[in-house]
Amino acid sequence: MKAVEQAQQKQEEAEKQARQAEYQAEREKKRADMEIQKARRKAKSEMEDMKEIQFFWAWGYLCVIFFSLIQNGAFQRDLMQLIMLPVNWCRKYAIWFEQLDYMGYSTGEVVFEQIFSSAVIMAGIVGGVFLVWGGIERYRKIWDDIYKMVLIASFSFIAVLGNLIREYLPFNLLFVIFVINVGAVLIRIYLNNKNVGY
Repeated sequence: MKAVEQAQQKQEEAEKQARQAEYQAEREKKRADMEIQKARRKAKSEMEDMKEIQFFWAWGYLCVIFFSLIQNGAFQRDLMQLIMLPVNWCRKYAIWFEQLDYMGYSTGEVVFEQIFSSAVIMAGIVGGVFLVWGGIERYRKIWDDIYKMVLIASFSFIAVLGNLIREYLPFNLLFVIFVINVGAVLIRIYLNNKNVGY
């Protein structure tokens, strides 16, 4: 009888120790979960702080580039030239369009010239819009951090060296920016196709 009681007592102690071990393990698990959540919150907070700092410096850098471009005389002239080019074309076309009656053409020829030239201009505008829209859509599909860097670097390059470039080369600086960015796109496409081939 005594042996049975001792066995029961030992079994109860073993069960008690097992419950204590389970409780201890549960407590440790909860503590570990709390530590993990605490670490995640801290990491998330640090990431948000880093994003805010990065955002601040990125916009600051873009503002510096923007104001550098504004004070860059060569860039100002090229931008005005780009704006005035279509304006001057429109003026010349309007003058030509008005003078058709006085150039010795018959009424039928004048009407044909006016309708044909208007249709060609409209087709050119629509084609240009579709071409630009298609280019923008294609660029948006491949847009990533490398292209952002190339775009910012090309504007920085023009902001710093624009006047020097215009002294020696008769290129429009906006054309130079365009060539740099299109070149980056074509190089990336070439390298991607080359890597796919292997």
